[in-house]
Amino acid sequence: MKIVGHVSAKRILSNPKVVEKITSLGIGVEIQLSSDILDTFTLKDFGNLKSLIGDALTTVHAPFLDLNPGAVDSYVLKATRNRFQETLVAAKVLEARVIVFHTGYHPAKIDPIFDEWFERALETFKLIAEESDTLIALENVFDTEPSVLKKFIDNLPKNVGVCIDIGHLNLFSKQPISNWVDTFRDRIYEFHVHDNKGVKDEHSYLGFGTVPLKKFFEEVEKVETDYIFNLENKKLEDIKKSLEFLKKEGLYG
Repeated sequence: MKIVGHVSAKRILSNPKVVEKITSLGIGVEIQLSSDILDTFTLKDFGNLKSLIGDALTTVHAPFLDLNPGAVDSYVLKATRNRFQETLVAAKVLEARVIVFHTGYHPAKIDPIFDEWFERALETFKLIAEESDTLIALENVFDTEPSVLKKFIDNLPKNVGVCIDIGHLNLFSKQPISNWVDTFRDRIYEFHVHDNKGVKDEHSYLGFGTVPLKKFFEEVEKVETDYIFNLENKKLEDIKKSLEFLKKEGLYG
């Protein structure tokens, strides 16, 4: 099992050496990028961050706040595509194995303009797929079922797959994890693994809440790809607790 631990943009900006606390656990890191980092870090800074990470497995989470890859507003669309292209450059320096993107889909906001939005979003991810040297994973957030992600995957090249976020499924999905895994079993490049109590997106340690973890680990056995587990916990202590949970379940170490 390949595992990385989440490192927030805020923590990296405060002290890039925080990545060493994650790699000291014997796992890799997922670097969360934000506009602040992309505006502040030079290529040399990203190179220094890579030196701190060393040979540990690395993935990258693209920025998403205020962005919309299918935006109707041309200014927002251009800004989103620019940020995504900046992400590709940073990911290349970091030698990332996977880059995770949010699609920007929210049923209440997007469904009334879905066709127009999807056409633009698809073009955004086609551009990214053409320029990327690494795997791209589109993440479920507010999705209630897999159809929108599947429509993307059906129209994008093989270097684009999905990142299934099980915490988000627990909050928003109307279908069980089995449906998601069955739909994407040959295109799952990453899982975001964290827990919540079904009310808010707490990103807590495994075993904390109501995410059906036993069922999830059973379904993971069906996956046909060399996927990565990202322990997307907000705190270092929670990443440690999640690792202990995996060890206790005989899934790691």
